[in-house]
Amino acid sequence: MGEPIRVLHVVTYMGRGGLETMIMNYYRHIDRSKVQFDFLTHRDEKWDYDDEIESLGGRIYHLPRLNPFSPKYLKSLDDFFRDHKEYDIVHCHQDCLSGIVLKYAKKNGVPFTIAHSHSSNQNKNFKYLIKLVAKRNITKYADYLFACGKEAGRWMFNTDDFTILNNAIDTESYIYNEEKSLNMRKKLGIENKFVVGHVGRFRKEKNHSFIIDIFKKVSEIKKDALLMLVGDGELLEEMKNKVSSLGLDDKVMFLGSRSDVSDLMQAMDV
Repeated sequence: MGEPIRVLHVVTYMGRGGLETMIMNYYRHIDRSKVQFDFLTHRDEKWDYDDEIESLGGRIYHLPRLNPFSPKYLKSLDDFFRDHKEYDIVHCHQDCLSGIVLKYAKKNGVPFTIAHSHSSNQNKNFKYLIKLVAKRNITKYADYLFACGKEAGRWMFNTDDFTILNNAIDTESYIYNEEKSLNMRKKLGIENKFVVGHVGRFRKEKNHSFIIDIFKKVSEIKKDALLMLVGDGELLEEMKNKVSSLGLDDKVMFLGSRSDVSDLMQAMDV
């Protein structure tokens, strides 16, 4: 048997975010004797999935932070693809800036390029304006367009000509198990609570502020209600402050980034 096809995934980093976890769900289940994933990241630090990637045979490369206006960054991108001719497929997860990465992939002879849209909800700031301009170039350099849903694809690609790739999970690990549920509730000290749970990065598009507002009303109706928030992110401290301002400190659990999400969900009522 020959060497596997090596697919290069271009990401920011491989922490426990949504798109990163989606890639890992596929990576664990593909036939790695035929297809192998490697990763081109834009951070120097070590992240949650790095050890597992290397244990599965993947390689991790590092570039400076993606800056479309930086000659140094663009040169490093050009140099990388010039030096790595082993990739027949480059799969880019860099949002509206994917066109920049794929331009240099194409320049250096990569046969097949993919741009992948993971969101339709964007923070409207200066970076948003840059994205509006940059996304026009994606279809020039991407041979295939993937999206997690119709809205995400239409927003980033301005066309209906894309493939929806569902964020598949291993459903067996999420089947309700009463014993697991009781054990996790005991471990967390929430045996007699009505548990509302949410798993997601603390970013604007996840709308934690609204979740907390709704839970405030729930807690007024059900005195034993408890909110379990799983995840990390830039808005974490802001949400902790909001919880305190609403007097909900003893009713909200912030559990951070976790590797046991399926077990935590066993402990949730909603």
